[in-house]
Amino acid sequence: MLEPLVRNHLPRLQALYDRFPSPARHVLTSARGWILTQLRYGPETFDTLAELRDNEFWNPSQIEAHQLRGLQTSIDHARNTVPFYASYPQITIRRREDIQSLPILDREAVLHNQESLISQAIPQHEQIRASTTGTTGASLRVAYTEKLARANWAFLLRQWCWAGIEARGPRITLQGARVVPVNRREPPYWTYNLPERQVLMSIFHLSDGTAADYLDFLQDHPGKVLEGFPSVLGILADFALQRDMEIPMRAIFTSGEPLYPSVREKIERVFQARIFDSYGMTEYCGLVQQCERGKMHLAPEYGFLEILSSRGESAKPDEEGDFVWTGFLNRAMPLVRYRIGDRGCWQTGTCPCGRSFPLVIPTITRESDLLRCSDGRVFSPRALNQILKQADGLRSCQFVYSQEDHVAVRAVAAAGNRRVFDELMRIRADLQNLLGAHIRVTAELVPAPIVRPGGKIPLIVNEVDR
Repeated sequence: MLEPLVRNHLPRLQALYDRFPSPARHVLTSARGWILTQLRYGPETFDTLAELRDNEFWNPSQIEAHQLRGLQTSIDHARNTVPFYASYPQITIRRREDIQSLPILDREAVLHNQESLISQAIPQHEQIRASTTGTTGASLRVAYTEKLARANWAFLLRQWCWAGIEARGPRITLQGARVVPVNRREPPYWTYNLPERQVLMSIFHLSDGTAADYLDFLQDHPGKVLEGFPSVLGILADFALQRDMEIPMRAIFTSGEPLYPSVREKIERVFQARIFDSYGMTEYCGLVQQCERGKMHLAPEYGFLEILSSRGESAKPDEEGDFVWTGFLNRAMPLVRYRIGDRGCWQTGTCPCGRSFPLVIPTITRESDLLRCSDGRVFSPRALNQILKQADGLRSCQFVYSQEDHVAVRAVAAAGNRRVFDELMRIRADLQNLLGAHIRVTAELVPAPIVRPGGKIPLIVNEVDR
């Protein structure tokens, strides 16, 4: 039960962690790694993994039957234990279409009803809280449990099996953890999680000036698993290509952002390994993972996916529509017919890998520019995304880089929130601390976000490089 305690006090623990010198941070990172190891690699995880591997032999009828059972169980649990769903009608799921009698749950409704969406069947001390900013930059607090965390890790390990990687294989990670203080100006820009054989590299210190430090470290540690956000690995690949370098890795796993073909090509070229991409979310409603033959498969045990056209009808194969998820695993905060704000389409045909899991192409999650500072630092969308994790009073938030010495925080307030100005000033101060004194950061409330053609809402709008 240590993980709920750690996650629920993470901001305060982060401030304490940043005060320690580098050797002590390695110890603290490994201590947290030990806690996560107990959670991720226990017998229950491997029992779940064994079941998931067996499920790969399911035929379409077995997949359909499991999905219908999962829908019925999740809807009944939500109606019986979650205040928000108390007025939902009791329905019997016999066909996929039966769920369409229930209302769509938009992200805005989830933002305004976060506490009433928590299941009363889950004791508060068992709830782990995490924040996600989603497509628009508005922060949403999600509840889940250690049981779900173990199951989610088993799904990750199944994709590792598709890549031929064993559990606890050594890996280098570039994701959102703030593993060194933001004001650090010399290496190491990484820390060690020894129990998981993992190196965590900071995504907040990438710059022309630090590129050699990152690349030299990676050259000294070839042949490992590399995992991270596509934009971050793309920045590293650019640094390597500028130096005509190749750094062979064993396999690459990307998540958290769209992976565009041009970014995939340069990452695979530099790191000499195949990318295994995945689409998921902190709400734990659904999962789509890329197999060893390059196709993106819905994980049918994780959740039920509807793709709805602009008419609100089920989209035809290859027709783009809105993703609407009903999760099967998150008993603490079940979301029924949740329109998350992402889009995609069903892909026709079968996969050469032999699995019958449905094929999905996520087409729009979040599009964004990079923020390239005049001093050579480069910030990915996911680096700036971390600043928004505690901001639950905003409907959307964007960072507009309009001049080389100016970034504007552009936010849309959530209805009825009295703390919006305080939150906006906190975001401005955090961003000023991250960017430094040579860039002026301002903040403003606006009626609507900047929307690009096709409905894409970028987190970073870089007007300097255009």
